[in-house]
Amino acid sequence: MEIVQTLAVALALAADATVFAFSYGLTQTRRRFAVSLQLALCTGFFQGVMPLIGYRCGAHVRNWVGTWDHWIVFVTFGWLGVSVIAKAFHQQEDAGECVILGFKGLLMVGVATSIDALAVGVCLALGSFGGQTTAPGLAMAIGTIALVTFLCTLSGFHASRVFRRLPTRWLETAAGLILIALGSRTLWLHLSGGA
Repeated sequence: MEIVQTLAVALALAADATVFAFSYGLTQTRRRFAVSLQLALCTGFFQGVMPLIGYRCGAHVRNWVGTWDHWIVFVTFGWLGVSVIAKAFHQQEDAGECVILGFKGLLMVGVATSIDALAVGVCLALGSFGGQTTAPGLAMAIGTIALVTFLCTLSGFHASRVFRRLPTRWLETAAGLILIALGSRTLWLHLSGGA
């Protein structure tokens, strides 16, 4: 996967964690640095682990679906993109009080905000981002996704101090459109013979 594509995927995957961090940051007045660091480490870790799990699972089915993997990527990313956009416009703003997350809470947030990264790992295994992913390429993609999520989570959390209200649905909509565009690009490249 080329670096621009990797960054685009990483930013799209980081959207849920960033939006959660922003919302969570609005409720926190004490120990902000420690809380934000715990949250960023947790989300970054899971965003790095999930693509690896997806890649390992996807490697087993690569030979079965190699001739139509581009359709899998198109449908998967399209579905993820549409679901992210739909969720952005259907969720209610929560004005309730939030407490500091414990270990179990952090784990739940880490898993919940990184499920989409599992699908990206499968797509990497299927070679749907410009050919077969090498070990260094996989490590670079996973590292980039984890680092971008870590940085976006920290930024989102601390941006809440400056911006008391940000239209988070536009951030999620942009992430959904990025996923749809990446899926469409993969399909177009395969159908036009560019991949």
